[in-house]
Amino acid sequence: MTLAELITLSTDIHTQLYEHWFIFISLHLALLGGLFAFDIEVKTSFKWGFLLFYGLFAGINLLISINLVNQIDMILLDIQALDAQEVVNSHLGAYLLRNDLGYSKPVLVVSHIIMGLMVLAGIFIPSKSHK
Repeated sequence: MTLAELITLSTDIHTQLYEHWFIFISLHLALLGGLFAFDIEVKTSFKWGFLLFYGLFAGINLLISINLVNQIDMILLDIQALDAQEVVNSHLGAYLLRNDLGYSKPVLVVSHIIMGLMVLAGIFIPSKSHK
C-alpha cells in the first residue's frame, strides 16, 4: 500500500474509533442522567439483569475499541516499512509515526471500569431517600 492509502485507512479507522467513543459517552450520559434523575423502585433481580446486559454491552464496546487501536498500530508499522523519504516528505505520515498510542488501551480499560462503577452505583445507590 502507498502512504496515501495507509493514511486514508488510518483516518477511516480513527473515525470508527471516535464514533464508538461518541456512542459510549452519549449512552453513559443518558443512562447516568436517567439513573440519578429518576429514583424508580425496581426489583433487585431486574437491577442485576440490567447490570449483566450493561456489562455485555461495555465488554463488546471495549473489545471493538481495542481492536480498532490495534489496527491503527498495524497501519503505523506499515508506514514505518515504507521508504523513509516518502514518509519524511509527508507531514501527516511523520506525525502519525511520532504519535504514541501506548496510552490508548489502558485509557480504554480504565474509562470502561470507571463508567461501569458509576452505573453500578447509579443502579444500587438510591439518589433520594425513600420513606
